[in-house]
Amino acid sequence: MEANKKVPYNFFEETCQKILFEHLDAIGVAYKVLDCGCSLLCGVSAQGDPLGVLLHVSGQPLKKCKRTPICLKCKLDNGLKRVVWEGIYWPGDEREHPDKELRLMIGRKVFGAGYFEPD
Repeated sequence: MEANKKVPYNFFEETCQKILFEHLDAIGVAYKVLDCGCSLLCGVSAQGDPLGVLLHVSGQPLKKCKRTPICLKCKLDNGLKRVVWEGIYWPGDEREHPDKELRLMIGRKVFGAGYFEPD
């Protein structure tokens, strides 16, 4: 990467890294993306158990004051009925991820029997 090109700020990935740092038992971060652009995230153990609290990451653009913006839709309904995508963030590159069988077991425990990973 050229030194003068800026890497876009990725609050989602930063939050995932923070969750993994705070919960050393976490091997991934379960997430739900909402129709408003917000995400709900929680650490997940190798057994598929939640670790920590469910965090809300706003999909709203940052304002000049640099405070995390509030999504009015989420403030009204918490967003759980507006999920458009769900999955698990696995840290590192693909070679460091758990094997597919373990990933599917964890995903199905977290999201239900219909969970799958796209190829």
